[in-house]
Amino acid sequence: MFVTTHTIVASTIAIKTGNPYIYLPFAAVDHFALDTVPHFGGKWAGKNFKVLTALDATFGIGLFLILARYTKFSILILFAVCLLAGWPDLILAYQKFINPKRLKKFGEFHAGIQKSESFPGIIIEVAIVLVCLLLIFV
Repeated sequence: MFVTTHTIVASTIAIKTGNPYIYLPFAAVDHFALDTVPHFGGKWAGKNFKVLTALDATFGIGLFLILARYTKFSILILFAVCLLAGWPDLILAYQKFINPKRLKKFGEFHAGIQKSESFPGIIIEVAIVLVCLLLIFV
């Protein structure tokens, strides 16, 4: 699942509840629950990992800037929520790009929960992002 999808879900919970006792723990663990939902990835993403990572980062930063600008939520707290929501994929990127031998068990666990990755999963991810944006702005 794209990091952008993870961060928009966590940001939505944070913005809508405003309660750090709810949104901080949720942001730290929602990644694992969301990775069990059918989503884009697997062999479809493998050969284009670097390009998709760059696009995901660009889109995610754009959404972050929109949320920071058009909501009254603290930009620092929003940044922390996004980091908490994306930390497993940050570790994955570290493993792929910097040191594949580090944190190998975590990488195996993270890959193991993503049983339902497919090309059509992009539709589910887009739907999740759109629903979150509607919840935030409507």
